[in-house]
Amino acid sequence: MSLNARSWAKVSSALAIFGFSLLVRPGAAHAQGAPDIGGKPYKYDRLFPFWGKRVAARGLSFPLPFGIGINYAYAKQGVDITGVNIALNDGQYTDLSKIVKFDHVTSNVKVINTRLDLWLFPFLNVYGLGSYVVDSDTDVLLSEPFALRSGASQTGYGGGFGTTAAFGFWGFFGVVDANLSWTKMEKLAAPVRTFLLTPRVGKRFKLGESVWLSAWVGAMRQSIQADTEGAISLKDAVGAPEGSFESKVASWYNSLPAGSRGGVSNLVGGVTGPEAERNPTIHYKLDKALTDPWNMLVGAEVDLHKRVQMRMEYGFIGRTQLIMGLCYRFGGFAAPDAD
Repeated sequence: MSLNARSWAKVSSALAIFGFSLLVRPGAAHAQGAPDIGGKPYKYDRLFPFWGKRVAARGLSFPLPFGIGINYAYAKQGVDITGVNIALNDGQYTDLSKIVKFDHVTSNVKVINTRLDLWLFPFLNVYGLGSYVVDSDTDVLLSEPFALRSGASQTGYGGGFGTTAAFGFWGFFGVVDANLSWTKMEKLAAPVRTFLLTPRVGKRFKLGESVWLSAWVGAMRQSIQADTEGAISLKDAVGAPEGSFESKVASWYNSLPAGSRGGVSNLVGGVTGPEAERNPTIHYKLDKALTDPWNMLVGAEVDLHKRVQMRMEYGFIGRTQLIMGLCYRFGGFAAPDAD
């Protein structure tokens, strides 16, 4: 079967970008408060956290129970693609995993999320998340069967829930945070599931009468759903450069033994000639994993009057990320037996 070089350029461009706008969600900002040991006993009259009265009677202070916050997060990291299957319109899927190879796939994600949390116990915080993906942009560099740089961009929305365990020791605090979230992306058939596990260790410093600074170091492990399924139109996928690239594509295909062309002939036939003019839909299934699941963290938070918290956290080594957040805390319900 002969092949028009321009048509193969369209196919190759589609293979490069038909679903690599993968969401790799940055971690949401989490409460860093932990009980402060060594203070004077005081009276506590709020319903939450449970055991708050007992803890206050022992001179331990803790954050106000309820918090509502907004956070901006950015993350840049690599994604490994190990499986590629595509189909045109309602046709059968073709496995291209042995044909398509990548030099790198890099995800850049910008997210705004809101967070409502509650200190259920002095040592345990629970929270819910709502997020909007401002932009999920993916840079793709194809290495086989030919060199090609391409990319795709999309938005999304989602939510999730999590918990933070906090404790104090030797004048330091420790927190271990875990959350699970789902994000529905514009071009994906189903929400992407993400799990984060984040341990941190830090120290609080008093800067004024009612101003505290918390600083910490930590690490984050992020895992994403391994399989992704979605669809993109051929016109949205096409973006290949002109000129010598077309000759390179045609030369590669024509150099294949006749017996090796059958695996892609149906796919090629669907994006050439009259069918291509009707802008066919490319359906795809991908197997993926993060190149570096772990990264390091450093961060700081300023507490004003126990009500306003401003924080920033930077991630490095493996994944680059930046999180900035603002949170307002309040006492909520009074205890039934409060005076």
